[in-house]
Amino acid sequence: MSGAEGIERLNPAGLLDTRAYGFSQVVTAPATGRAVFISGQFSGDIDGTVQGATVPEQMAVAFDNLRTAIEATGARPDQVVRIRVLIAGHREAYLAPLAQQVKALFGDHLPASTLIPVPRLALDAMLFEIEATLFLPG
Repeated sequence: MSGAEGIERLNPAGLLDTRAYGFSQVVTAPATGRAVFISGQFSGDIDGTVQGATVPEQMAVAFDNLRTAIEATGARPDQVVRIRVLIAGHREAYLAPLAQQVKALFGDHLPASTLIPVPRLALDAMLFEIEATLFLPG
């Protein structure tokens, strides 16, 4: 599956097709362009106060914050090539709401992804964090 400005998303034969889980196995970007690295976004409001008491509630706010950060670069979600997700106290039940959030933001332009279960995050109330790498042409 191709994407924005030469970004390709692949799920090679011989590997699990992970599109249903909200990510691509491989993402390639052209040799010329600009890489953008977005720090971990959590469910914090403008004052840094954690919003939401559950992982799915925090996911929704964190994804909104990620969209804001993406747009601040002048980019679009389809230019994200990789995400890294950290979930405190991860359980398999969180995979479905995560896939829904990923699909809502990225549509069919699924980035490469890694989910890392962690015992805790930076703030006591934080349960979810997501960072992203983007590729901008030119």
